[in-house]
Amino acid sequence: MTTGTITLYIAISVDGFIADDDGDVEWLEEFESTRERESEGEGESGYDAFFAEIDALVMGANTYEQVRSFGAWPYEDRPTYVLTHDDTEPVVDSVETVEFVDEPVADLALRLRDQYASIWLVGGAQVARAFLETRQLDQLQLTIAPILLGGGIRLFGTNGPRNRLTLEKTTSLESGLVELRYAIQE
Repeated sequence: MTTGTITLYIAISVDGFIADDDGDVEWLEEFESTRERESEGEGESGYDAFFAEIDALVMGANTYEQVRSFGAWPYEDRPTYVLTHDDTEPVVDSVETVEFVDEPVADLALRLRDQYASIWLVGGAQVARAFLETRQLDQLQLTIAPILLGGGIRLFGTNGPRNRLTLEKTTSLESGLVELRYAIQE
């Protein structure tokens, strides 16, 4: 049986941050409409092409709350697993396809790989680090935004495991965004 692939697909500043100190990603808004326009007709690049291949999503509770604050659920009917250690029940208006889980990352990854071919690790930083530390991440797909935040929530932290990467694809957009896809070597 083929096991699923887990990909971290995320936007990041040139200096390595995914959000400001308050967890805000408002700094990305100036790039979003340009990115969508530039990605149209790009074949395999861009969010729409990536999302079309996704069978399931994984995210942390903070990322879930942030996505819910944006309004309508953007992930259609894709099964979404939210890692949480909180005993509180999800909000009443939660999406039917969302399952809150409290299990070790390695166990969750194994279960999802058995069920789905393509799994998107949405974020946040703590969840991404946990998947890296347990060697449960297969690909990094980073969209580098041409901005230096100078501080905030760092994607990889400072004490993570060493991982060798193989560059699979690079796409440069006129906006200055650069999309990089890496395979993570074992």
